[in-house]
Amino acid sequence: MNKLLIGTLFFFFSISLAFSQMTVKGELKDRKGIAIPYTSVFLKVSKKGAVTNDIGAFVISTNKVGQDTLVISALGYETYKKALILEGKELSFNITLKPIEIEYDEVIITAGMIEANERSVAVLKPLDIVTTAGGQGDIVGAIQTLPGVQRNGGDQTGLMVRGGDVNESSMIIDGMIAQNAFQSSIPGVSQRSRFNPFQFKGTAFSSGGYTARYGQALSAILDLQTNDLPEKNNVNVGLNMAGLSLSGSKLMGKNAIEYSGNYLNLQPFYGITPTNVNYYKVPQGGTFSTRYISKLDSSKGIFKMNFSRSFNKVGIEIPNPIIAGQKINYNITNENTYFNSSFKYFASERLRYFTAFSYSNNSDKIDFGTIAMQRNDSRAQGRAELNYDFSKKFNVLVGSEIQRISYSQAFDTLKGSFDETMSAGYVEGELNLGKRLAIKPGVRVEYSQLLAKGNVVPRLAFAYKTTEHGQISFAGGMFAQSAGNQYLMQGYRPKFQLSTHYMLNYQWMRGSRVFRLEGYYKDYKQLVRENGVPYIPTQFRFNFGQVDNSGSGYAQGVDFFWRDKETIKNLDYWISYSYVDTKRIYQNYVSKATPDYVSPHNLNIIVKYMVEKIQTNFSFSYNYASGRPYYNPTATNFLSDYTKPYENVALTASYLRTFKKKVFAVFYVSLDNILNTKNVLGYRYANDGSKYPILPPLYRAVFVGMNFSFSQFKQDEL
Repeated sequence: MNKLLIGTLFFFFSISLAFSQMTVKGELKDRKGIAIPYTSVFLKVSKKGAVTNDIGAFVISTNKVGQDTLVISALGYETYKKALILEGKELSFNITLKPIEIEYDEVIITAGMIEANERSVAVLKPLDIVTTAGGQGDIVGAIQTLPGVQRNGGDQTGLMVRGGDVNESSMIIDGMIAQNAFQSSIPGVSQRSRFNPFQFKGTAFSSGGYTARYGQALSAILDLQTNDLPEKNNVNVGLNMAGLSLSGSKLMGKNAIEYSGNYLNLQPFYGITPTNVNYYKVPQGGTFSTRYISKLDSSKGIFKMNFSRSFNKVGIEIPNPIIAGQKINYNITNENTYFNSSFKYFASERLRYFTAFSYSNNSDKIDFGTIAMQRNDSRAQGRAELNYDFSKKFNVLVGSEIQRISYSQAFDTLKGSFDETMSAGYVEGELNLGKRLAIKPGVRVEYSQLLAKGNVVPRLAFAYKTTEHGQISFAGGMFAQSAGNQYLMQGYRPKFQLSTHYMLNYQWMRGSRVFRLEGYYKDYKQLVRENGVPYIPTQFRFNFGQVDNSGSGYAQGVDFFWRDKETIKNLDYWISYSYVDTKRIYQNYVSKATPDYVSPHNLNIIVKYMVEKIQTNFSFSYNYASGRPYYNPTATNFLSDYTKPYENVALTASYLRTFKKKVFAVFYVSLDNILNTKNVLGYRYANDGSKYPILPPLYRAVFVGMNFSFSQFKQDEL
């Protein structure tokens, strides 16, 4: 249930390794016989690619058969294309490129955006996510190692980006908002996201200044694109200290069905792992999900449908929100349903259509001490878009969406609910001026039926390519978000909250090396504020006083990122550092202060190394976050006391093994907080002045498991 429940770590690890493949390899040189290194080489139909090494050599592996085209695009040379017939046999080429006048690659706007998809440098792909030590195989756990993201320490659920709280970020799947993207929250215990990393082919994390396609997020979005057709049939079985899992895929021509199911029971894990909380009912549950994918015969369109259903329950002792130092029982039973469908169609080389629909429903039954609590919410969303290329240098996206949101809550005799219809329209263009400059203006218009109010929020981004491998990008704009559910369900109708982003970014990419440096400023206005009530450091409060939009704040800082996958063979590492200076007055704050979830300094060092001789992959991570503010009722200034810094060292090791070339197995062990650091996330004070620490759910933890993939493959694929 919580963030340290790593039952899905390496769950689909073998998927990316267990396919029977052939290779296309070669060497790339110019007319003088000089090698051309760090050049992109890919197969157009198979969508597989590689980058030439320092001697111009490349190797591409694929399981596709039939006709394909080898495409090579190198700066200063004519684009090379060669038709191929893939028949399962190795193909080898010596290729000479013809020089042309110097030109620059496509300019891609990068300010605020870190992507991993088919057209960009892979920053975090699925295998990166599940093999990142300390990330617990969770998408958000791995995203927390990127710049601009706050490490939550284990007590908060969601993404906290550049001074924003967890409510200011949104997760998008195939263009649709993922309602209840995380397991239902438990006070003081962070929860995993509901989705498996290997469901997705593309990851685009925006720490600000994001596209006009999306709204209702003051800080950031995590935009995920699900996989297309699987490459072959496959079955996977997993067993670990959290339970059992089964998944597979069935390919039927241009159609496919994927399925997965798991049973969760953490009794074995908590039976040997000391915890800082008391689970009188260990987390238990199960999830079933299925996908259907269909491609049109002409390959001009693709339809995807995703469905999942989950059940979970847990009983835990939590701090009494009224009396510090005391505990009460908190029992929660959760049921969640999620459905998503999308259709993308290429009507011509210039015109593309996209439509999507999603529905989600979530139900929580809670026993809060002796008080019964019921919480229900649902969201239905539809989206339609047209994208037209007027030329190779100019395209326009036009779209609209509508959402129907329902929320209700009953806490003992206190009841509240609301129904909201949110509609939006947007237009966004992208203009490439030559090979160096790209401009992307956009505007989004939203209207809330519940608030009877609308807003117009413009966006602008541009990028300028300074050198062959480097470019400067800028992104900015306005972003709006409705008040939180706790206010709307009690009948308050404040205006939209607003934030304005300004970001300047420099990015350098060469081969498998990436360097990013970005500065930003964020201005908050019209934040919801509770007037006439004292500050109480708990989410379980119902007296909000006079609610208005008098809150405000700012966030400013700098982010650094460096990743290198090619200097040393089999070694991959990245370093990220973030500094944020932020203050705000909102909710029940009595004065402007740095929020209690913010650490000004965050550092992450991730190192991965594959030892081929013993077929074992090692991953190491070091995470540091400077101290967070906490509320001391005896202090002179509000939220002026700080905890000691947070530190975590984690290690994972996975051993790969084959059995008669028909079964691929992964045996893994994960160690979190190896040094057993006694991190403290904050403090609470009792009426008598005594102080009680807020602790992470676990200190040191060990997790062991195995996964089996039943699919034929070649030994050299490992």
